[in-house]
Amino acid sequence: MTRKRLGALALFASIVVIFALPVGSFGALDLRQAADALKTAGDQVQSGLASTVQKTGQKTAALVAKTKSAVQQKSESAKTRATATDPPKQPPMHGSNPHGQGDVAVVDLNPKSDRPLDGKPDGSGSGEDAVVGRAKGEQDASGNFHGHITTAALFGTEIIGVDSTPGQTNHGPLQPLQTGVLDPICQSTAQQICLTVLKSDSSTTATGSTNDFAVANAGLLGLNVGAAESHGNITQDSNCQSAVGTAKTANVTTSGGTVAGVANATSASKSCRGAAPQVAQTSEVINLGGTGVGLPAPGCANGTPDTEGGIPGLLPIICNAEEVAGAAAVRDALDVFALQVGTNALLRESTAGPETLTVAPAGETGPQCNDKVDNDGDGKIDSSDPGCHTDGNANNANSFDATDNDESDANTGGSGNGNGNGNGNGNGNGNNGSGNGNGNGAGNGNGNGGPQCSNGIDDDGDGVIDSADPGCHTDGNANNAASFNPNDDSEGSGAGSANSGSLPFTGSDAIGISLAGLLMLAGGLLLRRREDVATVR
Repeated sequence: MTRKRLGALALFASIVVIFALPVGSFGALDLRQAADALKTAGDQVQSGLASTVQKTGQKTAALVAKTKSAVQQKSESAKTRATATDPPKQPPMHGSNPHGQGDVAVVDLNPKSDRPLDGKPDGSGSGEDAVVGRAKGEQDASGNFHGHITTAALFGTEIIGVDSTPGQTNHGPLQPLQTGVLDPICQSTAQQICLTVLKSDSSTTATGSTNDFAVANAGLLGLNVGAAESHGNITQDSNCQSAVGTAKTANVTTSGGTVAGVANATSASKSCRGAAPQVAQTSEVINLGGTGVGLPAPGCANGTPDTEGGIPGLLPIICNAEEVAGAAAVRDALDVFALQVGTNALLRESTAGPETLTVAPAGETGPQCNDKVDNDGDGKIDSSDPGCHTDGNANNANSFDATDNDESDANTGGSGNGNGNGNGNGNGNGNNGSGNGNGNGAGNGNGNGGPQCSNGIDDDGDGVIDSADPGCHTDGNANNAASFNPNDDSEGSGAGSANSGSLPFTGSDAIGISLAGLLMLAGGLLLRRREDVATVR
């Protein structure tokens, strides 16, 4: 094991020991469990570092070749991308898909002036040489969301990364250390001693992605310290898409507010159907006690976009570099360039650079019965609307017509005026017929257009509907699903008709008769008891 690896493991071990000592007497920490969690985390980190060291050597050797081919790459990429006319004041967007992204730091030798740059989080497509703490939530070209966190990448090779697709929530390699050791310490001290190390949480659903990164967050007796944090989030509903990117280099806060902050920036974009996009961006370079400090230039204190400082040409510095185009927005808290001449530079170092890009959800197109919109205002949409069914029955999946361009209910029979002339004579002024039958004329029935046993209406007024009505079962038994006949057009005729074996009383009639029977039974028992008493006397 190399000294670097030993040093990394020693650092983690010392953190655990320091934080474990104050709570050892509480009995809240299982040291054996802590040791197991630490070993697991150490193994994961060691595995990641081993593969990275090997790749880094190869990438370093390829750096010279990359520099030689930079001019050719720029010429080729310029064919498909725009070129920034003033790169220091036009920070690059990464990719053209909707996304929210936060970068803690980026170093780019011989930076490109193409806009936008390639969107790969590890910098392999954009030519960025070092990426630290990039969190990105993105919607791809197919409309699916995706989350990714690049903890660190060198020369286009990701050292540690976390990825998530819809339905996934994934964490970084130190999650066992966090949940097995550090979180119990925080809980056992009533949130007074808390530490989060190398947080990498990526969670994605069908409607968005949330990605949070931090090298460290510590809380000690009300004093909170954050180091190298970033967030890249995107969400969408039926009307709007929103994205937020944040990046924070270092912050010290208390319950009373900010004590100190260095290089913090936020970008937010929102696009809604039928409305102009909304963009909001802020940044600061140095903040002491809630007040901005005008270093390295006065405009750096209050967030003035594109504030220039440093040494022009030799070492230019830009505070609050900003680029906004519609719903696409980029904001870098602090950018430093080396040997900037025209659109070319030897080096670009960006600190705290968030960006956002949103696109309003496309309006639903197609027939009304397949556009996910309540077109007729009845509170029902598409397959749930009776107007989208050929038989007017929203419970019949086989009758749904997705090509119907009229979601309104087809009341073929009007408003209706009753259930006809009795069970034995059909529906009278029927469901959708005229006269005393079940005809298909223009009658004045209740107008749902389907058989009474599948129209969602209590046609015979007995308090039960369709499959719950004994009249819709061939055996008169509403509890027998096998006997349900949805094509029966008389809800009041049990096993056939009212004169052929159906139950003579149902619903409220049966309840009334039952109550009357109970009263008679009680009366009879009372009289019997009196007779018995009289006999005894």
